[in-house]
Amino acid sequence: MAVNKGLAEFVEKSLGKGLSRTEIKGALEAAGWEKEEVTQAISAFHDIEFPVPVPSKQFSLAAKDTVFYLFLFVALHLASFGLIFLAFNIIELQMPYPTDYGSVENLEGSVRYWLAWSVVFVPVYLFVAWRAEEKRKLTSNCGMPTGRQWLTYLALFTATMTVLGDLIALVLAFLSGDVTLRLVLKVVIVLVIAGAVIAYYYRDIKLAEAGLEASDEG
Repeated sequence: MAVNKGLAEFVEKSLGKGLSRTEIKGALEAAGWEKEEVTQAISAFHDIEFPVPVPSKQFSLAAKDTVFYLFLFVALHLASFGLIFLAFNIIELQMPYPTDYGSVENLEGSVRYWLAWSVVFVPVYLFVAWRAEEKRKLTSNCGMPTGRQWLTYLALFTATMTVLGDLIALVLAFLSGDVTLRLVLKVVIVLVIAGAVIAYYYRDIKLAEAGLEASDEG
């Protein structure tokens, strides 16, 4: 996790004025900073005697961040697939075609399967997304990590292509004269879920850009 710019500057100035690390840590924690953030900010400067604070050699956490956001990306897709297929099976169960009656038991089993899938992956995604939001807030003026950038844009690309494919299916059904309420409901479900993904991650990009602009102006 990148150190917050303002926090790092505060620690550097405080060390430069001769304040001890214990005093700085106590002041920051009293101000509401998390222990992990404070420790990381203080450790960014070497504990040696010198007229000015000496930066410590930092080791990149890019691999850790990339794996974290890769997990978030995979969890997003697994949760989305689970919700979509669960909704599809429920619709098919409630609005069966005459040719579907022989497969009611299979549909009921499929509903249970995708319900179990969603019960596991939706909370996992929500928790990891919450952690990602906390990381974003802590590094709002440090830019978006490379791994997060790639996976955010990949999520937007995948969701956009899903929406386009969904619309193609609707247009094809319309041209073939096969538009039914069941089909329309399925199209709407995909549009809602994929649209929510697009809206959320587009917002993520705009917030990152706003944070960089604010940092540049400061």
